[in-house]
Amino acid sequence: MGHHLISKAGIDNTTIENIYAKVFRTQHEAPGYALLSFEGAMDSKRLRQYMVALKSGLSQLCQKELGEELDYCWLARFDQQETTKFHRDNAPVDSYLMLGYEPTTIASRLQIADYHRLVTEHGIPVEEYYASHNPMFKDGEEELKPYIQEVEGFDKAAYQILLLNNSDLRGAKTFGVLHKAEMLQKDPDQARVVNSMMLCLNTSRKLTREEERQFLDTDEISK
Repeated sequence: MGHHLISKAGIDNTTIENIYAKVFRTQHEAPGYALLSFEGAMDSKRLRQYMVALKSGLSQLCQKELGEELDYCWLARFDQQETTKFHRDNAPVDSYLMLGYEPTTIASRLQIADYHRLVTEHGIPVEEYYASHNPMFKDGEEELKPYIQEVEGFDKAAYQILLLNNSDLRGAKTFGVLHKAEMLQKDPDQARVVNSMMLCLNTSRKLTREEERQFLDTDEISK
C-alpha cells in the first residue's frame, strides 16, 4: 500500500479516507503513515488550514470506526534542523503526529520504522523491547533495519503534510511506527519550518478554539 498521495482539491472526503486507511491501521500491510502533496497555489496559512480540515475529517472517521473523537494534544510551529534517532514523540498511548512542512533550502530525509511489526514477528514482550531493544541505542536501531522505509516523495521545495501513527506498543486500538529526521545540511541563516499537531484519542487535554485560531494565524516560528 503506497504512502504518497497527491491532492488536486485540498482536503476532500477521498483524501481523508485514504489517509485514515494508511495511518489508523490495525494490520501491518498498511504503512502506518501517509505523505500528502498538493497541486495548485499554496502558502503557509493554507497549509495549516488543510491540517485543521484533515484533523476534523479524521476525527469524524475515528468516531465512526473507533468510537472516540480525535483531539489536539498540542499545536506548534518551529524551525527544525536537528537530526533525530528513531523515536515516538512523548504523547498518550493512542496518538497520531501530523507535520506540515513548508518549502526550505535545507536538505533532509525522513524515515519510518515499523517497530510494532518487529515486536509482533519476533514475539518480543513490550516492556522487554523498551528496556533492551530501544533504537535510541545502536543495537536497537540495527535490529530495526529490515523494518525501515524511506518516506519517498518528500520534497524540501514543496508544501506537504506527513501524518504518522505515533501510538505506543501498549496501545490496542491501532499500530504505531517510529520516525527519524536526518538533516543532510544545516544553515542557521535559513529556516526549515515544521507545523506540528499531536492528535490523541481519549485524552483529557483538549485545546480550545482560540488555541486552534492562534495556530492558524501566527507568523511566529519557535526555535
